[in-house]
Parts: sequence; structure tokens; C-alpha cells
Amino acid sequence: MSKILAIYGASGLGREVLELAKIINKRYNKWNNIIFIDDNENLNVVNDVKVYTYLNAKQNFAEDLEVVIAIGEPAIREKLFIKLMNDKTQMTTLIHPDIHIPQTTSIGNGSVINVGSFISCNITIQENVYVQPNANIGHDCSIGQGSIVSGMVNISGNCHIGEGTYIGSSACIKEGTIIGSHTIIGMMSAVYKDVPSDVIALGNPARVMKNNEDKRVFR
Repeated sequence: MSKILAIYGASGLGREVLELAKIINKRYNKWNNIIFIDDNENLNVVNDVKVYTYLNAKQNFAEDLEVVIAIGEPAIREKLFIKLMNDKTQMTTLIHPDIHIPQTTSIGNGSVINVGSFISCNITIQENVYVQPNANIGHDCSIGQGSIVSGMVNISGNCHIGEGTYIGSSACIKEGTIIGSHTIIGMMSAVYKDVPSDVIALGNPARVMKNNEDKRVFR
């Protein structure tokens, strides 16, 4: 068991992950210390937690380090995940202690499941997925690597979400729907039919508005 948790990203989402990590640590006493990793060298301390660059963290803590990515942009999550895997850096999964994960459901390494989320049976959540608070993921769904499921999202049963896709807050997805990779579903959208990869879709019913050319959610 590693003794140091490193939260990669010290901005808003990173601070939220810090609070989740504190709850987990209070319950299970997993880490001796929690730090931030951020490649902004001007950051030293955020919310009373020390900030290191990635290289400094590796040099200081070596094999005692385990990392979770706290970045909301799927494209950046993907780049960081590849870097960490290539560097053979240990990653960890954070699941709020009050969340029940059925034995038939698998959660990939590096994923985060926040408070209030309902995770049903026979689900596959791949690596590096971020599930924000109070999301609902129905039975037999699959969520691709590096995707973001925002707060209050309702994904009905047997839906399949590709890699690096962003599902905006309070979006609803009809059962059996397939959403491609690197796609953005706008907040409060109602998705009744399949959505291809590399597009931005929104509305009720959700319609493809344009291609997701720059792979950015937040501008």
C-alpha cells in the first residue's frame, strides 16, 4: 500500500478530489500524506496542501507515490494517463466510501466515483473515468477510458459510451443508446438515439451541432 496520494491537478476539480480523498482517508487510513501535482511551477500550496511538479514528486516519493488525475478535460486526462502509464507510475482509484459497487461491476484503475452516485450491476467503467456526484449509471452500461460523467447525469441501462467523451450536467440518455468516442453531450441534453464519435451534440432531443475539432470542453 502506498503512503502518498498525489492528486494530479490543483485547480477546482483537484480541490474537490482532495475533499473526497480526505473522506476516504478518514474512513480507511490509506495514506500518510496527500499532495498535489501540478506542472504550474508557480504553485506552492493549495488549500493547505503542498504542490509539486510531476518530476519533483517522483524524485521525492518514488515508489511510495500513487496518483489520481483530477482534470476535467478528457483530452488532457488522456495525455496525462498515457504519460503516467509510459512512466510506470502507480495509479489509484477513488470511490466514495458510501457508494455500493456490485460484484458484477468493474471499475478501471485511476477512476473516481463521487458521493451520491448510483452504480448498477454488470457495468464496465474503464480506466481513468471521472463520475461526478449524484450521477446514475444503469445496468449493463459501459463507460470508455478517460470519459467524464457529470453531476446529475442519468444513463439508462445498456448504454455504451466511448473513450474520452464528456457527458454534461443533468443530461439524460435513453436505454440502449451508443455514444461514440471524443464526443461532447451538452448539459441538460436528452439523448434518444445514437451519437457518433468526434461531435458536439445538445438539446432535447439532442442533435449533432458540429464536429468536436479541437477536443475541448472548457474554453
